Amino acid sequence: MADRDTELLKSPSRLQAVAGTRRGQPTMPVPLDAVARMAAHLVQAPMAVVSLAEPEEEFLGSYGLTESLTARRGTGKHLVYANVAGADAPLAVPDMAADAEFAEHPMLTSHGIRAFAGVPLRDEHARQVGALTVLDDKPHTWTENDLSTLVEITEMLGPLPSGTDPATAMTTLTGLHHGDTGQDDSTASVAVSPTVQAGVQAGFITALLDSLQVGVFAVDAHQRPVLFNRALRHFFRLPDHLTPAEAVAGGHHQVRHPDGRPYTTDELSTVRALKGHSIRDVEAILRIPGLPDRHMLTNAEPIRDADGQLLGAVAAIHDVTERRRRERWRDCELHVAKILNGSGTITEAAPPILQTAGQTLGHQHLELLLADDVADVLRLSAYWSAPGVNIDDLIPQTISRGDAGPGYVWDTGQPLWLPDLTNSEFAVTEQARAFAHAAAQRGLHASLAVPVPDGDTILGVLMSLSSTAEYDASHTWLLDSVAAQLGHFLTHRRNTELQQQLAHAKDDFLTLVSHEMRTPLTSIISYSTLLAEEIIDPELVPVAAAITRNTGILQSIIDDLLDLAGLEWGHTTLQLRPTHLRDVVDAAIVAMPPDARPRVHIDMPSTLILDADPHRLRQIIDQLLSNAIKYSPDSGDIHIHAHDNASGVIELTITDSGIGIPAEDREQLFTRFHRASNARHTAIGGTGLGLALVRALVHTHGGTITHDPDRQPGTRIIVRLPQHHSTI
Repeated sequence: MADRDTELLKSPSRLQAVAGTRRGQPTMPVPLDAVARMAAHLVQAPMAVVSLAEPEEEFLGSYGLTESLTARRGTGKHLVYANVAGADAPLAVPDMAADAEFAEHPMLTSHGIRAFAGVPLRDEHARQVGALTVLDDKPHTWTENDLSTLVEITEMLGPLPSGTDPATAMTTLTGLHHGDTGQDDSTASVAVSPTVQAGVQAGFITALLDSLQVGVFAVDAHQRPVLFNRALRHFFRLPDHLTPAEAVAGGHHQVRHPDGRPYTTDELSTVRALKGHSIRDVEAILRIPGLPDRHMLTNAEPIRDADGQLLGAVAAIHDVTERRRRERWRDCELHVAKILNGSGTITEAAPPILQTAGQTLGHQHLELLLADDVADVLRLSAYWSAPGVNIDDLIPQTISRGDAGPGYVWDTGQPLWLPDLTNSEFAVTEQARAFAHAAAQRGLHASLAVPVPDGDTILGVLMSLSSTAEYDASHTWLLDSVAAQLGHFLTHRRNTELQQQLAHAKDDFLTLVSHEMRTPLTSIISYSTLLAEEIIDPELVPVAAAITRNTGILQSIIDDLLDLAGLEWGHTTLQLRPTHLRDVVDAAIVAMPPDARPRVHIDMPSTLILDADPHRLRQIIDQLLSNAIKYSPDSGDIHIHAHDNASGVIELTITDSGIGIPAEDREQLFTRFHRASNARHTAIGGTGLGLALVRALVHTHGGTITHDPDRQPGTRIIVRLPQHHSTI
C-alpha cells in the first residue's frame, strides 16, 4: 500500500503543509499524547497514535505503543499514516491477517498489529497532513460509533495549524483574539501566558468531551468529580448548568445493578479505577421514576502522569439501551413461539404469553380480547396483571365495536396509543369512561392496543395498560409481533379444528356406509337376485337385471370405501411373501376384456421378485389397467414397463395415450372422490376412489406413486416398490 501511495505522500504541496503543521504543533493547547490516550480509551483500543507525515512518518502523540513501535517513533518510513492517506477517509480494518490487502503489511509482520482504525488530520486548506489511528494487537471489530468518535476528536482539534510562528499557530487553533500589535497578522507574535494556555487547554478538553456522543465522567485522585460531560448529563436527564459534583449527587442514587440493587460508592467504576483496576463492560441500569429503564456499559481506567503518579480516573459510559431492548424483544418473541408450539388452545397459551409480553415491556396489565362475530363484540379471552396491580373488578367482559381503545382498533385495524386514558375521545360508553378513570386512580394512565390479524380480518385486540405515559415506538412493534403470532396460532387452530371436523365427518360417513347402508343393500341384492330367478314376465327381466347391476355397483363402492378406510387407519394387514411381478401382470391381462388385451404391450423381465401381498398387488395393477383402458377411448396402446435398480427398488410404469390429466387436477389426482375435470365432462363413469385406493395400497407396501407431468398426450403412472419389505 505504501508503494501505491508514494506519489501522494511525496506531493510537494502536502509536504509543505506538513512542515507548517509540525512547526505549529508545539503550541497546541492539548498534548497530542493526551489526545491519543483519550482516543484509545473512548473506543476501547490498547494503542493509539497521532502521526504526522513528512518524507518519513513522525509520531507526534502516542499511547500504549508496543516496544517495537516506540523504538521506531519518528525514524521509520510511512507505517501507519499511509493506510489512512490512501483511503483519504476514515478507514477500519478488523483483522489485517484476514485481509488480503494487509496480510503482508509490516504493521502485522514486524510489529504484531492485527487491527487498526484511523481518520485523516487536515490543515486549514483541507490537505492531509497526518492521521489519528487506534491500534490493537488482536482482531477488533470497529463500530460506526468508534469511527464517529475518532472523527469528532479530529474535528474538535480543528484544522491543524500551518503557520511558522508558534503564537499564530496557537491563535489559529484556539480562536483567541489579540489586540493590535502593529504587525501584519501573518507574522504577528503573540505572547500567551501559562494561565491563558491552561484555560485554553481546559476549555478545549471540555468542548471536545461535550461534543462526544459517549458519556464521560472523571474524578481526581481524591475522588472529587472534575468532569461530567453533556452526553452523560442528557443520559441522566440532568440540566447542563450543574457542576460535576452536583451532577454526580443528582444521578448517583439512580444507578442500579442489573438485578436492581443500588450501587454503593465503592462499587463505582471510577472508584475502582483509582485503585489501579482496568474496568471493562460493567453493566448497570439507570432507573428514573416514571421513565423506562436505560442500560449502560461502563469502561474505566486510572489516569497517570509520565512518572506513573496517579492523577485520577476516567470512565466512558455507553448507552446500550437499544441493544438490550432488541435482545429482550428477540427473547420475548422466541418464548412466545415456544409457548404457542406447546399449547393446544388459546385458553392455555394466552396467560403465559401475556405475562411474558408484559414483563418484557415493563407494562403492568395486558388483555387479549377476541371477536365474537355472532354478538359483534370483543369478548375477554385472558388477562395478566403484574404483582401488586389489582384491577380484576374493573375489567369489562365485552367491548362494543368502536368503543374505547380496543373497540377503535377492532373497527379500524390500526394500533392506538393513549397517553392519558381519562382524556380519551375513544371512551364512548359510560362503562369505558368509568374504567378509564378507575384504572388511572390505581396508577395505570396509558394504554397501547394493537389488532390480532388474520390477513385482512381482525380476530381480536391485544391491549396493555402502563403507568408510563412516554410513548416508545418499539413497544408497538413488539406488541404487534406478539399479536401476529397469536393471530397465526388462532388461524392454525381453527384450520386444524375444521380439518378434524371434516375427518370426523368422513369417519361418520364411512360408519354410515358400513353399518347403515351395507345391511339394507345386501337385502336388496338378495331379493333382486331371487326376483330375477322367479320372474315369468319377459318385460320385467331387464328391470330385475338393472336392479342387480346397480346394487352391485353400490356394493363395489362401499367395499372400496371400507377397504380405503382400513388401509388409511392401519387396520389392514398385508400378507407379504415373495411374488413374481410378471405373473401378477399376466393374470391381470388375462382377466381384461378380450378386445382390450391386444392393446397391452409388456416390457419387463420375468425375474422381478418382490415382497408383496399378491392379492393387493393385483388390485393395484387391475385399477391402473382399468383406468388406462377406460380413458383411452380411441383404442390406443397401453405399455407396461418394469425394471429394478441397484438400490433394491422396482419401478413399474403404465402408460396410455388417452385423454391425459389437466395441469390443474394433478395435485389432487390421488385424493378421495376427486375426478379430473376432463373425465367429469365425459360419459365415462367413475367414483374418484380408484387412484386413492391404489395410493393407499402402494404406501402400505412402503412404495410411492406419482404422475409423470411430461407425458403428452396420455398418462404415465409410476409406481416404485421396495423389493424387500421392512416387515419381512
